[in-house]
Amino acid sequence: MSLEKLRKQVDLTDQKIVRLLNERARIIMDVARQKHRSGESIYVPQRERQVLEKIAAANNGPLPASALQAIYREIMSASL
Repeated sequence: MSLEKLRKQVDLTDQKIVRLLNERARIIMDVARQKHRSGESIYVPQRERQVLEKIAAANNGPLPASALQAIYREIMSASL
């Protein structure tokens, strides 16, 4: 496959990632609203650990689990 076609695939994938990140953020906003109404803490370290464990378990590479977990820490931090 040509470099141009590969770059187009990367661009399309980036667009999908942005769309999915925004979808995730909208869901997190709904979660935060529900937690606020019930008086629960927004940040729950145990839940963060669960998400990171699930990410590692779902990973089939080529990125190492540690890299995906670092990315997800940033995603979760941005959602707070």
